[in-house]
Amino acid sequence: MTKRGMTMFNRPAHPAIGVMALLFTTMAGADAPPCEPGPGYEPVCGIAPPEDMELAADARHLFMSITPGLGGQHRPRLRIMDLQTHQARDLDVAVEPEAGWGEATCPTPPQALGAHGIHLSERPDGRQQLLVVNHDGREAIEFVEVLPIQDGWTAVWRGCVENTGLGKFNDVAATPDGGFVATVMFESESMKPPMALEQLLDGRETGYLMTWAPGKPLTELAGSRAPFPNGIQVSKDGRHAWFAAWTASEIWQYDLESNRVVSRIPVGYMVDNLSWAQDGRLLGAGINDVNEFIQCFIEHTEHCAMGITVSALDTTSEPVGHEVLFTTGPGVLAGASVAVEVGSDIYVGTFTSDRLLRLTGE
Repeated sequence: MTKRGMTMFNRPAHPAIGVMALLFTTMAGADAPPCEPGPGYEPVCGIAPPEDMELAADARHLFMSITPGLGGQHRPRLRIMDLQTHQARDLDVAVEPEAGWGEATCPTPPQALGAHGIHLSERPDGRQQLLVVNHDGREAIEFVEVLPIQDGWTAVWRGCVENTGLGKFNDVAATPDGGFVATVMFESESMKPPMALEQLLDGRETGYLMTWAPGKPLTELAGSRAPFPNGIQVSKDGRHAWFAAWTASEIWQYDLESNRVVSRIPVGYMVDNLSWAQDGRLLGAGINDVNEFIQCFIEHTEHCAMGITVSALDTTSEPVGHEVLFTTGPGVLAGASVAVEVGSDIYVGTFTSDRLLRLTGE
């Protein structure tokens, strides 16, 4: 549709989607865990699960990316949640290209944006930039501007950087030079992994880092090959990229100047996305047992019973300090993929099921 002279993407539903969604909801709802608080946590239920999250500049909203879920019942897209009411809505994206946001030759999106990893940053002119990993219609990093409005935020697509190779992005983080560093989880002609699931998850190297900056092409970073590169963040000075080697249960530090991995920190769980806390520590969240994930993936179990962990990495200490902030067995949250600090709380998102967790620290 068109709104105020701008193209708006509002994806129409296929006639079969409603029936399939009802079927999935009926099947998945039967084994959903109770929506009940526990020691140190409160679930927020009845929502599409956020695979990745970013705290808005007003500290009152969360930007969220939605992925399909293990049962395939969710439509990939951007959403926004009001932190006071915990009400979430789709974040429709207008299309209004602007020079200086991504590659000049990158075309407008062929369809509504999907969303995987996301990263929010402030541009030099003070505007808010949301980078979005998009697999729908093309493999690209989409540059989206988010703008404050009376009841929250709105979004406008400004540009992109398309990956025409075989690499499939997982996450992205902006760099101080106006570019980004992104993780590539594996290479494939489609979103289907190029190897058996057990091989993909056995700790072998499957992907690498890629970088782009204005005036420079999208390129693989030398020496960055790793086991299933997942979440990523960049240090404030732009010197280092910290990324999750998901199937190795480690966080790796990559020097963007010398182009080499300089440290690998075991965390004891399959750490997924990363975020910076106010005290400068790096927060991670993930699942505890790869075999639980494999079983649920094979059986398309939306409400998968998986143990989860949330932890913090002190990247400034020597040696790097690691602290587990929260861990629990199966039945509380069906997986975990991101932890974001909101005041004195931590919000934990996941890639499947119907909820997120708010860790209260009590």
